[in-house]
This record gives sequence, structure tokens and C-alpha cells, in this order.
Amino acid sequence: MIDDQPSWTGAVTERLRCCVCGGSTDDSPDYVLVELTAPSADTRQWLGAHAGHLNEVLAEGFHVEVHLM
Repeated sequence: MIDDQPSWTGAVTERLRCCVCGGSTDDSPDYVLVELTAPSADTRQWLGAHAGHLNEVLAEGFHVEVHLM
């Protein structure tokens, strides 16, 4: 399938709202999907975000870059 629209959602079936601002990520070219896991459980939590917003709240030394594939 060839599609010029940003549609990748990773392991979830649709794009998630930004976990920082709460806004839609539907048309965002900087959409990122973050997977959280806990070593003591077999559960996973997925967070969607605008990369720019995520960069604003990450600890010093951490940085999200978006590379279109």
C-alpha cells in the first residue's frame, strides 16, 4: 500500500491524543508513540504525543527526533 498521508500508528489501531497537551495528533507530522512497560507485569501502556511537546517535559539529556520513513 502506498500512502502519502501520515498514518502509521504503531501497535495501536489509531493515533492517540497528545499526552502532554491533550490535543489531536491526527494531522501532526511530529507524532510519536511511546510504549511503557513494567518489569514486574506483562502489561504495556501506550502514549501518543507531539514530539515538540514531549521534548518540553523530558529530563535534561533526553530528546525526541522525528525521522520520516
